[in-house]
Amino acid sequence: MRKIISILFLLVLVGCGHAESTDSSQPELKDTNKTQEKTIEQESVEDSDQSSTEIEDVSANKESNDKTFYDNAFDDPVKGIVPATIRIDSIDVEAPVEHVGIQEDGKMGVPEDYRNAVWYKKGPRPGEKGSSVIAGHVNDPKGKGIFWDLNKLETGDEVKISNKNGEALVFEVVDKKAYDLGKAPVEKIFGYTPRRMLNLITCTGDYIEELGTHGQRLVVYTELKVEE
Repeated sequence: MRKIISILFLLVLVGCGHAESTDSSQPELKDTNKTQEKTIEQESVEDSDQSSTEIEDVSANKESNDKTFYDNAFDDPVKGIVPATIRIDSIDVEAPVEHVGIQEDGKMGVPEDYRNAVWYKKGPRPGEKGSSVIAGHVNDPKGKGIFWDLNKLETGDEVKISNKNGEALVFEVVDKKAYDLGKAPVEKIFGYTPRRMLNLITCTGDYIEELGTHGQRLVVYTELKVEE
């Protein structure tokens, strides 16, 4: 399971920004040299230690493996909700939420519509114990993406998740971090926690044309807001 999570994050949202990134107030990419990029690539290969065929085999069995993992790890009488929309008033975001798993090429799915966000459906539902993950593009072929201003969120800002029946949960921003590509704490972002977390992901930093993606991933950590 840890290898699946590692592969997920290393490949998550490789297309989360358009090929020609427009200027933004996103955090700048930290300096990286060719040796560092090579090291990241080697670490990725060593961590997965799988050929393309083996990754496909993991993908083929992920339904039962993930179900067993989450049935055990997330045994919780409080049920979360299946997200249909996400709303973040402080950065003027309101969008449908698509549901994605892992694609045939081993990558986490991305939005079919650049204006939408995506929820990783193999993880816990928002509101359950654990790390629920929603991702979105920072930019699109026309300019700004749904999570263009995600970096502007501050501690205490609220994120509202609703299901198709209108039931809603409110999460509160508790932290945000920008990580160099391949250097993120995957267990913290996707792994189990007794807290009820919703982690929002997008690209940030400079666009690296030879890699076809931005040089960093921005993660905004939010936690379920408990009514007093």
